[in-house]
Amino acid sequence: MKIKSKKNTKTDSKIKFFKNKLEESGYRFTKPRKFILSILRNNSKFYSADNIYLIIRKSDPDIGIATVYRTLELLTRLNLICKVSLGSNRSFYMLSKDCKKEKPNYMICNKCGRIITNNKCLNSAIRIRLIENAEKNIFKNCKIKIDNYQIFFSGLCDKCSLQ
Repeated sequence: MKIKSKKNTKTDSKIKFFKNKLEESGYRFTKPRKFILSILRNNSKFYSADNIYLIIRKSDPDIGIATVYRTLELLTRLNLICKVSLGSNRSFYMLSKDCKKEKPNYMICNKCGRIITNNKCLNSAIRIRLIENAEKNIFKNCKIKIDNYQIFFSGLCDKCSLQ
C-alpha cells in the first residue's frame, strides 16, 4: 500500500479544485489546462505565454502555442489565473490567489527586463502617497467604483541602477 505524503495530498486537492472549477463552468480538464495550471501552481511567479509554451513543449511537443494562448485566456476568464499586462503587448500569468495576496504593483527594468513584484519599499511608498484615499477620492471625483487596480512602473532595477 502506498502512503501519500502531505505535499502530494495538497497537490491533489489543488488539482481537484481546478478540475471542479473548470467542469462547473462547462469545460473539460484537458491535458494543456492541467499542464498550465501545474506550471503556475508550482511557483508563485510570473510566466509569459512563451515561457509556458517552452516548458510544455519539453513534455508534449504536440501542444501548440495557439493552444497555450487560448488556454491562458480561458483560465483568466474563469479567474483561475490572473493576467498582468505590462505594456508593449507583454502579458504575464500567475495563479489568481497569488495576485490577490496584496494590491499588486509591478516594476519592469528597462535594461535587463526583470519584473519586480510587490517590493516592500515600493509598497510602503505607494500606500502612504497614493492608495490610502485613492479609491474614495476617485469615487468622489469621478463617480466610478474601483474594484481592482494594478500599478506599473518602469525604470532600472537595483542591480542595473548600480552599473
